[in-house]
Amino acid sequence: MMKGVTMKKYFLCLILLSFFSQRPGIAFGEENKLDISGYYKNLLTSTKSLETKEAITADLQRLRLEIKKVLSPWQFQLTLDNEAIVHDFANRSDFNFIRSKSQNRLNSIDLDKTSVDSDHLYLKHSLYRAFVKYYQPEFQIVAGKQGVDWGKMRFYSPLDLFNTLSPLEIERDERIGIDALNFNYAPEDLSGVNFVAAPGQNGELTSLGLKLYRTIKTYDVSFIAGQIKKDIVMGVSFDGYIQKAGFRGEISHTVLDNERSFPRVSVGLDYTFSDKFDALLEQFYNGGADDNDPAALTSSYRKSQQLLSLKKYLSNLWMQYRLTPLVKLNTYILYDWEGKSVVVTPEVSYNIIQNMDIAAGTQLFWGKSGSEFGDNEHFYYLEIKWFF
Repeated sequence: MMKGVTMKKYFLCLILLSFFSQRPGIAFGEENKLDISGYYKNLLTSTKSLETKEAITADLQRLRLEIKKVLSPWQFQLTLDNEAIVHDFANRSDFNFIRSKSQNRLNSIDLDKTSVDSDHLYLKHSLYRAFVKYYQPEFQIVAGKQGVDWGKMRFYSPLDLFNTLSPLEIERDERIGIDALNFNYAPEDLSGVNFVAAPGQNGELTSLGLKLYRTIKTYDVSFIAGQIKKDIVMGVSFDGYIQKAGFRGEISHTVLDNERSFPRVSVGLDYTFSDKFDALLEQFYNGGADDNDPAALTSSYRKSQQLLSLKKYLSNLWMQYRLTPLVKLNTYILYDWEGKSVVVTPEVSYNIIQNMDIAAGTQLFWGKSGSEFGDNEHFYYLEIKWFF
């Protein structure tokens, strides 16, 4: 097994070496220039420990550097993160969820380095993205650490097989990459096939996915089948319009390694009421929620991706109102019909200057113990993000 891991790391090193070892003479053209960008983020959060109910705080600071180079038909990308979390709950189970997001627990190639994990400081350095892409109009292949987003839904997405996000995630634009080969062949403008192979350290940790997609009238339709580690998932998704309203959905059937099987369904409708107000409503059914463990959603990032929810029936509403072109009000409301619990997430964001945003919000939870949201504690956050 160690030999296989070594070969994977060697393969990735070759990709990175080819990225930086191009001849200097060809870098002067506009197409072949080295594009360097990134951001600095400060995210301050406050809540209560799910374990002890004591107040806990964390101050996350992240510096991201993104390097891109195009040598047509090749594209190279390297994204490096340096992250520091100053906090006061290292010895509580709440911090284990943050630790569980490390690549050594989620991917075949570990490109994270945790240099400090002490009582009040957590320092992590990682390659967030590292891939090479070959691009032709009809055929593309991406090799390396990348994001693969097959989902159509904003909240619960049964067919987002590789980079599933929790609907309560504060950093919704952050997805842990997977180590994969990603092939896409589209001989026609309106149809194609997408195949993703994400090798694991052994066969039981390997993930494979096949997507056939086609545009039918006003709808983009996809048929998906995959083996995600030990589980088999099949389904269909669609995204289109009913008159002026957006209409989308995902239907999946999952077979676990213990032969238990169940469906999942998510449908949504969105509408732009004016140039200032948008709304989205989604309904989610999780047929696999009967024996889900509440502790798994808060203790393991990987397990939370597999379970999606504790309860079967969840209604989800998102609303956005633009006070000005620079100030936006967002509100998320998620309701659990079985457990009679709810979370309301109001947020205000402001584009201070051209390359700097600030956002402040809260997640307010109500419900009885054992429900979808009843065991969560109110959560408050303030985020500043500067792009360069």
